[in-house]
Amino acid sequence: MAYVSGFKHDIFVSYASFDNDKVRRVSRFRDDLEIALRQRLGQEIKIFFDAADLHAYHQLEQLIEDASHSAVFLALLSPSYVKREWTRAELKAFAASNAKSAGEPNRIVTVEILPVEEDVLPQEVRTLKRTRFYYEDQESRTPMPLTPESDPKVYNERVHQLAHQLVLLLRELRERAAPTPRATQPTGSTSGAQGTPSPKDATAAVAIGSAVKGKTVLLAQATDDLYTQRQQVLSYLEDLGVKVVPEGEYPEGGAKFAAAVKADIEKADLFVQLLSQMRSFKPEDLRASENEQAKSYAQFQYDAALRRGVPILQWRHPDVKPEQGPPQNWDRQLLEGSDVRVMGLQEFQKEIRAAIDRLSQPPPPPRKSGFYFINADPSDQDVRKDLVDQVFKDKGRTAYWSIHQGNAREIEQDLEANLVDCSALLLIYGQASLAWVRAQLRRVNKLTAQREKQGQGPLRPVVVVAPPPPKDDIGGTGDFDTIDCLDGGVVARVQAMIEERKL
Repeated sequence: MAYVSGFKHDIFVSYASFDNDKVRRVSRFRDDLEIALRQRLGQEIKIFFDAADLHAYHQLEQLIEDASHSAVFLALLSPSYVKREWTRAELKAFAASNAKSAGEPNRIVTVEILPVEEDVLPQEVRTLKRTRFYYEDQESRTPMPLTPESDPKVYNERVHQLAHQLVLLLRELRERAAPTPRATQPTGSTSGAQGTPSPKDATAAVAIGSAVKGKTVLLAQATDDLYTQRQQVLSYLEDLGVKVVPEGEYPEGGAKFAAAVKADIEKADLFVQLLSQMRSFKPEDLRASENEQAKSYAQFQYDAALRRGVPILQWRHPDVKPEQGPPQNWDRQLLEGSDVRVMGLQEFQKEIRAAIDRLSQPPPPPRKSGFYFINADPSDQDVRKDLVDQVFKDKGRTAYWSIHQGNAREIEQDLEANLVDCSALLLIYGQASLAWVRAQLRRVNKLTAQREKQGQGPLRPVVVVAPPPPKDDIGGTGDFDTIDCLDGGVVARVQAMIEERKL
């Protein structure tokens, strides 16, 4: 009997016989996966795996029937797979007979045992997440099959990551197929009997789930060397019950990639990005607008989160040194940014959980009145004027800005009064020196007690990083945000941030 009721098989494994070489690599993988699934489910599971090397065409009909009556279709993708008539027929049959309805989980799961070019992938799996069972040889840059012999540790991790993904899916399908429980318990029954959660346990489960209910995290596409770490973070988020986007793989190429990222960032409550020494790919046509220069995959995703105004968490391992990266590393500024946490991955996962918990807290009540304060050095008055004219005057928003005329005492008093009374602070880092910017941030911290005494909430400055590039890292991890406008889009990005955050 299948684990998921109503199906003949729990999992149908679809593979090309060419890939099951003389060491029976695919057969070994299937056995290892079944062991991992049994360990995680605590019971037997029905997996369909056709071990025959050769088939007669009359057997195809039976294979298609078995595929159609399976709860989950597991495709082991490879160049052989996409060229083989049998495997494509199995995939098409499953997709046709198990069409996904709105709100239902996707039941096609993919593994890539050797890389397959996107334009030859079957349409049914083109956008799905693919668990990689290959690695790239360091010297020749050749993709090689991942096996228990080539790298036992990574192979075992990938098997269990895949098993974890399948268990979550099978449990969801089992719950959907299960009959609706009765509303009342029989007389004399006790809460918690026969596996029924007690009221206390149920309340605790609701409390845990409510913190992340409805939250969506955009887990950015990472470079290939971070594949395992990204899978670990993905599994962690799925365990929390958070919805993660993208649901599969982002399409290659600038225009398609840009459209997919823009669609996902609109859904996101939090942006999480893993960074490494390796620079990401930089297509010539990857731009947010026609006037912008081409951007790398990593930079484009980060900029999309900035424009959307969602909270950002970035991570790099302490062993990653920005100055030791490849020449012409266009992603180096991301490694040195103020949103980057330099720590172990498990510590970073705790940071993610804390950020999700903060998202669930009710927003502070809006102030009855308030104003924006733009703190700009005399060398950045052109940037300040553009913001005042196009973001504040045109939109009917109240704003004041720092003065630079009068005696030193008057200028100092006016600056501190604005920092204490303002509702939001924009700090311009354009022509101004890094020392000036850091001095202004320290001044804000010193005035925290005075703001609290006057009933003002904490002030979180927004540093507007404006041309000219390059810029030195601000070098702090305090309570401030940054907007990267080095390409010149200052007005548009500040406008978008204000509208999104309702500062």
